[in-house]
Amino acid sequence: MKMLKLINRFIGHQLTKVVSPLVVIIVLCQITACNKFLDKQPQTVVPVENYYNTETQLNSALTGVYVTLTSDNLYAYALWGIFGLPTDESFYKNSTVFNGPQVLNYTSSNNTIYNTWQDLYEGINRANLLLDNINKPVMKDSVRNLIKGQALFLRGYYYFLLVSNWGDVPMPLTATTSPDNLSSPRIDAKIVYDQIISDMTLADSLVAPITKYGYGGRVSKTAVEGILARVCLFRAGFPFTDDHSVWYSKSLYWSNKVINSGIHSLNPSYSQVFINNCQNIHEIKECIWEVEFYGTGIGNPYPQTSKLGSYNGILCSDLEIGFSYAQINAQAKLFNAFPDNLKLTSSDLRRDWAISPYKWDTSINGVTVIKKNNFKITEIYNRSAAKWRREYELSANKTKNNTSINFPLLRYADVLLMKAEAENELNNGPTTADIEAVNQVRRRGYGLPVNTPSTVTDLPSGITYANFQLAVYDERFRELCFEGLRRNDLIRWGTYVSTMKDLANIIKTSAPGNFQFAALAGNNIDSRHVLFPIPINEISLNPGIGRQNPGW
Repeated sequence: MKMLKLINRFIGHQLTKVVSPLVVIIVLCQITACNKFLDKQPQTVVPVENYYNTETQLNSALTGVYVTLTSDNLYAYALWGIFGLPTDESFYKNSTVFNGPQVLNYTSSNNTIYNTWQDLYEGINRANLLLDNINKPVMKDSVRNLIKGQALFLRGYYYFLLVSNWGDVPMPLTATTSPDNLSSPRIDAKIVYDQIISDMTLADSLVAPITKYGYGGRVSKTAVEGILARVCLFRAGFPFTDDHSVWYSKSLYWSNKVINSGIHSLNPSYSQVFINNCQNIHEIKECIWEVEFYGTGIGNPYPQTSKLGSYNGILCSDLEIGFSYAQINAQAKLFNAFPDNLKLTSSDLRRDWAISPYKWDTSINGVTVIKKNNFKITEIYNRSAAKWRREYELSANKTKNNTSINFPLLRYADVLLMKAEAENELNNGPTTADIEAVNQVRRRGYGLPVNTPSTVTDLPSGITYANFQLAVYDERFRELCFEGLRRNDLIRWGTYVSTMKDLANIIKTSAPGNFQFAALAGNNIDSRHVLFPIPINEISLNPGIGRQNPGW
């Protein structure tokens, strides 16, 4: 048992399924035509030599690779919640919390950071196990390649989350099946990025178009291409100082692949994108890739549930409407980044969807009621993140903590903005197509036809490189807020530390006294926070890990 625990902790692989010579295969479902392909329960524990022998077993193992995405330490909570909080878009509303990643006050022994590290390596090891055994079954090569492509991409994606948050990291490319060698060195981040891009590029040639599935829970060609555009943007940015034009060019190439596929377009309604997430409606034109969640913990012992809407929704204590702790509040900087809707004939509708304009009162003077209570225009720091509203959730068994709301990993709006950013950087100025890409996102934000020019929203045709760069940065701020992207955007632009320090000064001079704590992350930030620390448990167990990240 002690040896099993040691293996489970080694390099964060959390090898609950790897005990030589046995492999515990977590079979969460059989892959079927059902959209919710993560909605079955674990089946069995079998020796490795008796597994990966059929197409069905490969598909079940592939599901295990996907399931990592649904971990509380990834997209069920931590990546958009705990780690997404310390930015200029949000803050943790509990004024008594002074420690943790959400306020940038933590050490290398922080459990959430360690658990996320572990889960990412668990997903990688599951992918490696599958890829090591991909050729075992007798089956059609076309089907085998579909499985291989998805596993390669997911391995690359988990490495992307590691390298973009920790820098140099260990990079095993075959499964760990024995505790005999516990030493695995950190690999230079540039090499890790090369491997990610290699995996994903090969995956692009193997996976199917999203139209084959009709939903975004599977890795498809345009999902691969859109994430490759993101990976290349990260590789072009801080802390790297080499070959910027090469990586901007590659990012532009991949974003154009998505756009030119003709499959995707903006949903005419910004709010409907997130209502669809709440109602498990698969709308593939906008949502290219999403994490699918299933169940609420009632009536199914093996749900894959999320905290989305429960921890970051509109404040509500009523289960029928949809209980929400509303733990994540909007910074006034984000609220004020939208034009003043009261002074315009046309309003940016995104502000009052992304940021709550009201809360639910369910007890007034001791009397139980259900009533929307609108915030006063001066009550800015009181407002919570509100993109995913549980009042739209269709579940008949709503619970306090768990939801089945899907989380969007890649939206078409993001692809348009990545294209515009990459081409502006590459050409030292935007093209007509770049300006149009941003204008489409802006028009949709105002509820206007996306393909019709508008004097209210459109950027000027002669806009300079610097002004367009700022316009793209601001548009990402407004369009993609609360989707777990802001922190890493600021890091790759090289502005995370300065932005957070400036934010703390803004709060100090303008926030009400009872919301001065919203500046905690900005007050605590320093240069070490551009990377997470290597978990101390990893350093103690892996003699090859070497140095700690700077400042930790």
